[in-house]
Parts: sequence; C-alpha cells; structure tokens
Amino acid sequence: MQEELNQFIANEVWELVPQPRNRTIIGTKWVFRNKLDENGIVSRNNARLVAQGYNQQEGIDYDETYAPVARLESIRILLAYACTLDFKLFQMNVKSAFLNGFINEVYVAQPPGFIDFEKPDHVYKLKKALYGLKQTPKACIETIIYADSDHAGDYVDQKSTSGICTFVGCCLTSWFSKKQIALAISTTEAEYVSAGKACQQALWMKQALIDYDVRLDDGLIMCDNKGAIDHSKNPVQHSRTKHVKIRHHFLRDNVQKGHISIEKVSPSTTSSTLLPKPLKCESFNYLRFGLGMMKHIL
Repeated sequence: MQEELNQFIANEVWELVPQPRNRTIIGTKWVFRNKLDENGIVSRNNARLVAQGYNQQEGIDYDETYAPVARLESIRILLAYACTLDFKLFQMNVKSAFLNGFINEVYVAQPPGFIDFEKPDHVYKLKKALYGLKQTPKACIETIIYADSDHAGDYVDQKSTSGICTFVGCCLTSWFSKKQIALAISTTEAEYVSAGKACQQALWMKQALIDYDVRLDDGLIMCDNKGAIDHSKNPVQHSRTKHVKIRHHFLRDNVQKGHISIEKVSPSTTSSTLLPKPLKCESFNYLRFGLGMMKHIL
C-alpha cells in the first residue's frame, strides 16, 4: 500500500487541499489481489488505490470515456503509448498505468488508513488520472500535432517549408520538414498548407491507434497563425485565398466533419518552429527541450 502511494508522490498525481464547496468528492478504496508466478504460486501481494468512479454522473463529473487496450503494431506509437501508460514492454505489465494522464479538476477523499491526522477534513485534488475514474482511460491518450511553416524561405525558388511534429502523450512520435510544392503568396497560405499536411498525419495516427483499440474523437492540430485557423473553420471563399488549390481544403473538410480540431498556440511554444526556420540559440534549445531531445535547457 505504501509502495502504491509512493508512486503517487513520484508521479505528482495529487495534492492535499481544503475541501471546496459545491464540488463532488469522489471516494477512494483499496483493491487487493495476489500475483501468481508461472507455477501458480503466490509471488507477491498487490494493492491498488482506485477512485469510486461509479458515483460520477455523466455530464456533471465527466463528459467522455473510453478504455484502451494495446496491441503490438507500430513501434514508435507503441513506445509512446507504453511510456504514457507506464507499461513494461518486456512483460506487457502495467504499473501505475494511468498516473500520467492529465485531467480536469477532480477531487477525491483521502485513502482509508492513510488519512492526514493534521488535516482530516482536507481532500486530494487530482493533477493526473487515477484508476476508477470514468474519464481516466481517455486522459492517458492524447495526440497533438504541431504545424508550422516559414514563408518564401528558399532563396532560389521562394517556396516555403513545412515543419510537423506529432506527439502521443508526452512522447514525440514523428517529425519532418519538407519544402512545399506550390508557391505560397502569403504567410497564411503557407501555414494553411502546412496544417493540411498535419491533418493527413493526424488522420493516419487516429487510424494507427485503432490497432490499440483506442478511438479518438478528433485529432488536435496546434498552429500559430490565426488566419490559417480561421480559413480552416470558415467555408466562405475570400479574395485573398480563392486561388488556393482545392486539395489544400482537405483540412477544412475534416474540421467541418469533426475529424480534426485546430487551435491557436503561441509561436514561442510551437515545437515544430525549429524545423522550417532558423532560430536563435536560446529559442532553438528551448524548443529542442520541448521535443524531449534534451534533459536540460542549455
């Protein structure tokens, strides 16, 4: 039991706070089971602290649920999936599985037998997902695609370069930087084309995750250009964008169908910014740290 709580501390799952008003406090309980070895002999006892999620009401305490089950299919996505859920791949064994998924504001009671005597009326505010919650499985699997582009960055043919980075959970799973085929006459057009490439990648990732029995409602694309975002959500043709080829409206079609969502992100935090553009050393190292390629910012 103490080992389980140590995992909560290591993963920064919760924090003890005064009980808030007008908020549902979800109970917790211990679940015990015996682990058997290959001969069927009890090798260890396992204790798991779970939330009593059956007390949650749909539409009030949670909105969407899904329980994922993994299958070996794609190496990078498998590794990202395992890292997010803390799988041990050589045994496909789960330890502190859901303790890495971020969730919305949820409060749970202090676990039986481990109540803080100095603050018995306090409750734990969850910072990450916990077994038993209705929204826990989906909280662990989050895909984000960062899309960026320069404008007329090639000095020879004046074509723009797209940069795409994809994440499953907190793990970088794919990345590429590629010159665009068509000549973009504005930054908005270049960013729109880049977001279209990200849309293709997002749809592929959604399809790949189905092999793990994970079905995402939509893929999230993060873009730092408001014009490109507005153009992807608005079906009306404007004079400044009416020349854009129909094949690039693939993004807008999928946004309207609800397959993809696209949101604004600050240029300084867009991980894909370092792919198509030259940057200062400080900015480059900061974004490289965000990609997980550095342990510390130099």
